[in-house]
Amino acid sequence: MGQLHSYTLELRAMPVGTQQFNYVVDDAFFQQREEGEIRGGNVDVKLEVEHKGDFFDLTFWMEGKIITACDRCLDDLVLDVDTDYHMALKYAAETNADNDEVIEVAESERYYDLTDIIYDTIALTIPMKHVHADGECNEAMVAELQKHSRQAETEEVKENNDPRWDALRKLMDNNK
Repeated sequence: MGQLHSYTLELRAMPVGTQQFNYVVDDAFFQQREEGEIRGGNVDVKLEVEHKGDFFDLTFWMEGKIITACDRCLDDLVLDVDTDYHMALKYAAETNADNDEVIEVAESERYYDLTDIIYDTIALTIPMKHVHADGECNEAMVAELQKHSRQAETEEVKENNDPRWDALRKLMDNNK
């Protein structure tokens, strides 16, 4: 098993056959990505690469924990990661971005950077709605949200108080 400190594969130097690599994705990895919703974490990534000529078959297994924001209270929320991902690379004279099945790498490239693939695969494990279990959210934030929610409802009722609708409701009530 090879232990790499960066998230790149040296394609040209890889011997034909199956190779295995281990990566550790930690807080520093996630903090480099400013646009992401993952605040931190610790995920073990195991990668198996089967090299056949100009073709590389990659299988990732990822397991660990990530930290993201709770949708309700915005405090840190720890989520489990347990996923796998399969992809294929091949050398090509001209790269075609339209091919979703196989990623084509220019023949002049010696390395392939796995950073985006690792991050995106982990990010896809985050559920659409990610909140703490009932009673575990930040109580101060929940109280503030409820206060503003009640104010918004009161303002909405005042805005929707159109005298024409009130007259129509009276007519409908009288017909009952």
